[in-house]
Amino acid sequence: MKGSPWLVWLVFPLLSVSCGTPSESIRDAAPAVNRGKAELQAEGHSLSLRREWDSACVLLERALAIDSAYAPALQDLAELYYDRATESGTQANGPHQERYRAEAFRAYVRLEAAGSHDADTYERLCELSVAQKDSQSFLRYAIRYAELYPYDRQYYNLGLAYFGVCDFQNVIRCQKEAVARFPESDYVGSYYRQMARAYLKVDRDQTAERTLTGGVEAVNRKLEKIKQGGEKGEPNGVSASRLKEDRIAMLQMLRTLHIRYRAPEKQEQVERQLKAAGYSR
Repeated sequence: MKGSPWLVWLVFPLLSVSCGTPSESIRDAAPAVNRGKAELQAEGHSLSLRREWDSACVLLERALAIDSAYAPALQDLAELYYDRATESGTQANGPHQERYRAEAFRAYVRLEAAGSHDADTYERLCELSVAQKDSQSFLRYAIRYAELYPYDRQYYNLGLAYFGVCDFQNVIRCQKEAVARFPESDYVGSYYRQMARAYLKVDRDQTAERTLTGGVEAVNRKLEKIKQGGEKGEPNGVSASRLKEDRIAMLQMLRTLHIRYRAPEKQEQVERQLKAAGYSR
């Protein structure tokens, strides 16, 4: 687990935003005269829970017009857009998904700037950055996420983020640190795998080979512990599946290296390991 040129602060025009599709109608809310931001946010939150998206947006934006850094309204607005962006199975949502993602991202950016540093905020910022193919934003928030929550998955995300901007030395650095800090993590195979990919990018093929070999061994040890019941997880559960996928990917990379450097004995050994791992392509 474990700067962006377009990260622009936007001031949303009052009542100009619609969270639903054009075919939705906005339910008339009570007049906003003399209504405070907390009252507007509370009603907007209630409407959002009832999936009255447009009306909820109107009230939440009114609350933010009173106080642009009002965290409860920003939180509701961000979650509302995120929910709309991640809705599936509705034809109406399809054409608007990109816009919903962008609006959700902007709302979470505002929420973080207003002082929200919880894990969910950074999780969403990283996820939405990836969805919008914004590598610089992903890196920015992955760094902050790992600094505030220095756990295994956050280090995995950090490695991905550095790789996305071609900062291969920092991929190697942070994934080495991850292996040292979390040797029993379900992401241990991913750490080795990302390290090896980075070594290959900087033409250190022999180091990549050693890294991949060590990664396969680390995964085998972890899987054996799961099998014996000494680790959390089921032999066919999510954790084991991740480890197995990483193992196959690393063995494939090793096979490619052995073919490139004409090492038939090593290649044959890797082929046997791939077959034992259930890979037959």
